[in-house]
Amino acid sequence: MSIRPHSKSTPISPILTALIPVFSFLLYINATHGKFVYDDFKVIVDNGFIKEWKYFPALFSADYFTISGEMSYRPFVTFSYFVDYSIWHIHPFGFHLTNILLHAVNTVLFYLFLLPLLKNKKMLWLSTLFFITHPILTETVNSIGYREDLLSATFVLLSLIYFRKSDNLLTGNVGGKRRFVIYYSVSLIAYFFALFSKEMAITLPVILFLFVIFTDQRILPGILRRCKGIYIGYFAVSLFYLVIRFVILRNPAVQAEYKPGGFLVNIFTMLKVLASYIKISFFPFNLNADYVVPFVKFPLEISSILSVLFLCSVFVILAKLCKMRHFFACWMAWFFIMLLPVMNIIPIGNIMAERYLYLPVMGFCVAKGILIYRITDRTLSPRAIPLRKVVQLGIVIFMVGSNSFAIIRKNGDWRDEFSLWTKTLERSPQSHRAHCNLGNVYLENGNIPRAQKEYQTALLCNAEDASIHSNLGIVYTKQGLEEKAEAEYNEAIRLDRYYAQPHNNLGNIYYNRGQLDKAKEEYLEALRIKPDYAHAHNGLGSVYNSMEKLDEALDEFQKSLFYDSKYLLAINNVGVNYAKRGKLREAIAYFEKALALDRNQPQSYYNLGFAYENLKEEEKAIQAYRMAAQLAPNDFNILLALGNLYYRMGRVDDAINIFRHITKRFPWDAIAYKRLVFLYLVNKRDVEKSKIYLNELLKRDPGQADQEDIKQVVEYFKVSGK
Repeated sequence: MSIRPHSKSTPISPILTALIPVFSFLLYINATHGKFVYDDFKVIVDNGFIKEWKYFPALFSADYFTISGEMSYRPFVTFSYFVDYSIWHIHPFGFHLTNILLHAVNTVLFYLFLLPLLKNKKMLWLSTLFFITHPILTETVNSIGYREDLLSATFVLLSLIYFRKSDNLLTGNVGGKRRFVIYYSVSLIAYFFALFSKEMAITLPVILFLFVIFTDQRILPGILRRCKGIYIGYFAVSLFYLVIRFVILRNPAVQAEYKPGGFLVNIFTMLKVLASYIKISFFPFNLNADYVVPFVKFPLEISSILSVLFLCSVFVILAKLCKMRHFFACWMAWFFIMLLPVMNIIPIGNIMAERYLYLPVMGFCVAKGILIYRITDRTLSPRAIPLRKVVQLGIVIFMVGSNSFAIIRKNGDWRDEFSLWTKTLERSPQSHRAHCNLGNVYLENGNIPRAQKEYQTALLCNAEDASIHSNLGIVYTKQGLEEKAEAEYNEAIRLDRYYAQPHNNLGNIYYNRGQLDKAKEEYLEALRIKPDYAHAHNGLGSVYNSMEKLDEALDEFQKSLFYDSKYLLAINNVGVNYAKRGKLREAIAYFEKALALDRNQPQSYYNLGFAYENLKEEEKAIQAYRMAAQLAPNDFNILLALGNLYYRMGRVDDAINIFRHITKRFPWDAIAYKRLVFLYLVNKRDVEKSKIYLNELLKRDPGQADQEDIKQVVEYFKVSGK
């Protein structure tokens, strides 16, 4: 199976061949400095599934979706995250390095795939160079969450390489049955892996037909012969995948629905998207992480008419070239065939994205290689060859140089969330997704007003996005505007009944209000939607803890830790649960486990101090409280616990220092003033200072005058004349 332009071949140095992955690696080396961005948080940072090998068997069961959080069944991609996390843990450098290496491997496989097909070495090198330096690939390489496109391409290319080898052995009557079995098996296994990396690989059998059409002298007999023999394996693998994907392991949360307007609106919109794909494949300028594509509601819109006319011209030319079986048409057809799975025939959430072009653009790269090569093709015209060589070289240097620079610069756009979304908004100011994600950046950094502004701007762009309403609810919660937050969470639920987060957040609001029954309902609903939701299990456990249903609470906390073994709040809550049971040693073990994961969280030190205090191990309790106070110097509960412990131990000066600090930080609280009244009167024998704090106490809480102990102090001052 080969497509041979009419020219002589020249040998290629193995050293030059080895430079292919090196060049690719160098173009993306600055991407290793990038942080986690966009979907990386969902699939890596916040995904407890990949952090424990105990979840590995769930890759091959119906629990895959509920535990992994993935929407489609892509077990080999998830497996790669398992491996990466076991090596690099939560450091983004290693995950980015894996992506870059996978892309470098793909450039080599692309070259090896073309090697027997493009016998003209100049054309081969041009096509490979154009693929290596195509800026449209930067999104896929830079975003760890889009690794499925890299892996799927790896296995598709492997499958095609070994299909060609096995097909040549079979149709060429060369013999070598053992080699045929090995090559054929490798091809089928690679196709299997490709399908379970990403659905786009389902187009591979069509590509096999395509090459027969353009290479076999007798097309129909060639196809029929292969359908009876070598193609059967690919049909069987495809059928197996479809049964697994849509019957056995179908994700019930994925609802295939066309956007408002139905099927016709979808058709005209996707025609416009297809025209845009062709444009940015040939001219990769103004690339973007989020394309805003208005739906074409009326076919006579100018943008729709222009897109249809452009596509008609392309397809007329393509049809004529296909009729001539011109090898240029083969690679253009590759582009359109590979795009079919993401053309919204079966509705998908995101109708346009650069990552969808990782495999299709290979066809365009070969097509560009052919066009640029033709500038000096002697079979077309033998005249002005030296001048045409200069023109050709100039075009190649300009394209490779400018595209290489664009890749290196664009890698910088992906270095962190702030850079990515600010750059996206420069190109697509109406992108609700970019505004929402930029709001997330501000929210994480504690800039609540800017986060609120971005979320509200996002709603102006698209008021039907449930995640924006949910995030705005979080902002209102942090501002103490619980009624507004509750309204936003309910709106998010109305827009997306399969969205678990707003139910969990509503549960938190009701729990903090003491409405335990309503909180319980919301947590249970969140868990019905997302059974692996560690936060909701923890919330439900907190409800049971408050209801003194300690066994049910412990069960929920342990479920939370099953899904995320490093969830600090759940670890602490298990300790609190044991403390409520009087099992203080077990409680201490959990508090120390939480501190082993993060030494900078005061709550665990506070809980640890409380447990030691109840065990009468005062020195250990003081040490724990002090650590908590260092981390949270203005936390009232921590300071009060430490002051009270000093007071009971008779460490008067230490107690006075703590309570005086409390009066400065919380001047309207009466407890510290009351402690100081007795410390100065009883322990320090300083009547004047005791009287000062007594007056301050009664200013802040006049009702204290009716308390028996304060009555005695007042009476003492009266009797003594002081």
